[in-house]
Amino acid sequence: MKNGKMIAIVGLGAVLPDAFDVPSFWNNILNSKYSVTDVPADRWNVDLYYDPDHSAEDKTYSKIGAFVKGYTFDPLKNGLIIPPKLLSEMDFTQQWAIAVSQQALKDYGYPERKLDPERMAVIIGNANAGEFHYRSTFRILLPEYLQALKTLPDFESLPESVKESLLQGITKNIRSKTRPITEDTMPGELSNIIAGRVANVFNFSGPNFVTDAACASSLAAIQAACQGLLEEKFDAVLTGGIDRHMGPESYIKFSKIGALSAEGSRPYADGANGFVMGEGAAVFLLKRLEDAERDGDKIYAVIRGIGGSSDGKGKGITAPNPNGQQF
Repeated sequence: MKNGKMIAIVGLGAVLPDAFDVPSFWNNILNSKYSVTDVPADRWNVDLYYDPDHSAEDKTYSKIGAFVKGYTFDPLKNGLIIPPKLLSEMDFTQQWAIAVSQQALKDYGYPERKLDPERMAVIIGNANAGEFHYRSTFRILLPEYLQALKTLPDFESLPESVKESLLQGITKNIRSKTRPITEDTMPGELSNIIAGRVANVFNFSGPNFVTDAACASSLAAIQAACQGLLEEKFDAVLTGGIDRHMGPESYIKFSKIGALSAEGSRPYADGANGFVMGEGAAVFLLKRLEDAERDGDKIYAVIRGIGGSSDGKGKGITAPNPNGQQF
């Protein structure tokens, strides 16, 4: 680290599959709990989107993942004032970011243990935002679906009353499954608002932003957080990764890359044939080590160094380059 200075982890928060806090997650690790399951029925209809044939058009050949099931964000229960109408428009990535940030702050001892809100940053790793933007787009494009139906010769041959009934029925059906587009829609689904929500709810006025480096997004966030601390741009920072992007859209697109495993997660092991998607949120509260020691903080671990690289030119944009991986 710069000038020999190091970074201390002084608070932790997590919402993960089968673990709604850090102690539960640690217990799952100790007990070798496996949290990969089939897609829950309340997420999306596997019958509509799954086909074991890798070449099937617009289908996913994988239907397994690590899902956060049974968790409900209840701000009022935790002393946070967020209007229900606004909460309903907030993507789960934003809700989880607030929840795990509060866990990390409480773990540190805040507000009894002081943190200067003006010197507090929020830097979160996230790729592709959450899932809400897909649903709002689905609703917005409704006129195109109706227009496609109108152009069918069989539809044109129907009585006017039947045509009107079908158009109204499709419109009602799609709108019943999606939220109306309001002034809260875009802020509720944007990736960069994930960090902004945390800063807004807890009234932190230091820098807040999201880093997107695909699978390395959370590590990029931590690197930016450490750099900001070492350059004294702020004195404490909530940083980590938030992801909930487990709709059929992600499964199908990753399947067409050939990136998913249909069988299970076996990193660095024989028989590994892709990755298994997972979701969740994990946040660290960081301070400069010298400040944490001065303040008598509980220190979980110390970050002594961090770095990054990329593969450069290889076989393709998604294919690992061994030389770059070893750099």
